[in-house]
Amino acid sequence: MIPALLLAFVAASPAAFQEAATSNEASHGRAEVWRLDLVETLDGEAQKNVTLLIRDGVIERMGPVVVVPAGARVRDLRDTGAVAMPPLVLTHANFLIEDQRGTGNASRWRAADSLWLEQGWEKSLLSEGVLFAGVDPPGAGFPGRTSVLQAGGGAPRPVALIDDLYLKLTVSASSRAKDLVRRALKEADEAIEKENKAREEWQKARSEWEKKQKEKADKEKAEGGKEEKKPEGGGRPPAAAQEKEEKEPPAEFEPPKFAPDVEAIVEWVRKERMAQVWISSAADWIHWLDVLDERDLPYSLVLSHGSGQNFHEVAAELASAGVTIDVPANITFLPFTRVRANLPAELVKAGVEHLVLSPAGDSLRDLGDWRSNAARCVAEGLDRTRALKAMSLDAALKLGQDGSVQPLKAAAPANFVIWSGDPLDPLSEALFVVKDGKVVYDREKEEREEARR
Repeated sequence: MIPALLLAFVAASPAAFQEAATSNEASHGRAEVWRLDLVETLDGEAQKNVTLLIRDGVIERMGPVVVVPAGARVRDLRDTGAVAMPPLVLTHANFLIEDQRGTGNASRWRAADSLWLEQGWEKSLLSEGVLFAGVDPPGAGFPGRTSVLQAGGGAPRPVALIDDLYLKLTVSASSRAKDLVRRALKEADEAIEKENKAREEWQKARSEWEKKQKEKADKEKAEGGKEEKKPEGGGRPPAAAQEKEEKEPPAEFEPPKFAPDVEAIVEWVRKERMAQVWISSAADWIHWLDVLDERDLPYSLVLSHGSGQNFHEVAAELASAGVTIDVPANITFLPFTRVRANLPAELVKAGVEHLVLSPAGDSLRDLGDWRSNAARCVAEGLDRTRALKAMSLDAALKLGQDGSVQPLKAAAPANFVIWSGDPLDPLSEALFVVKDGKVVYDREKEEREEARR
């Protein structure tokens, strides 16, 4: 018997035993241990009968045979059907937005400025296994900039982890919508041209001033010790004879300020930020290409549509654009028919590399139906692992949280959700949400507290 250690043996090969015997002396902090039937690592095949050893917010060890240090807190969920996987990431939690806004250029606003300050917002996300969520500014045209929230921090109201991420714009077949985008791009071009002209004028003024200063210094040096001829009666030379002092131009260029609703678009044109382009039909995609013309601008696409859509007609073109495509996880219908269409699977088949799956709508009910709708897409042709990644890893990448949401393996951040069963089974529930190794959501505990209220 080894009093300081508990050994978890499941499939003990010599190599596994050698792995288990590795020293943990360099580790610090109390260890947390989870024992599970299955882990969807999203890094290759799912692993069965797994022990996760977590310390200091990181998965220190993971596998069927892991040394469990003395004093570790062990949660044994074996034989319960529990499944761990990276947390879900919701790219559009727009039910948290309460403002109403029309069409126009309001790109100075951030979604974080319009958040619904309901105290139960975190539990709404965590109960569905969501650790990070994006929110979009309301409205059409250029309604503003997207923000990112993090659940599990215990804040009484939403606090933006990133308050300014994407520039949102909507494009449609409407000539008004297209003219709005063209006008905004033209204003950005004019603002950049004005700044470039101001820079040229500054450089010219600075160069001339530095040249005169050098000539003056050379002249004084050449005259050396020559005694300055003074006028009769003493005093300084007449004013006409004094060298006129010029005001020195600024040492650094001070660019003119952009108008508030032009600044973000200028940054986009300069490729200093990305845009999130919303379209709702294949025709909108054609019109977006028309507006884009010869410009090379960074953007991702959000395919926003209802129960019917015709994006299959341009699936190959969408794939060839090489951009991230955010699409509802939903089985839809071809226009004016009852022919079912699996758009996520069609896009993957066409070659889309970066796919994100979102709920079919912007309500809490849609959030609750998210996994079951994704399961239907899988049942009708979408690769299962691709679907899970599109709801977690790829969605996290889109929101800039790929450093926190990673495949589950040793040395990865200890951020994951433990489900009561298959994550794509609508009857499965999020039992625990773990953030940086700590439980930030415990369903059983929440239900007990709710019953006492």
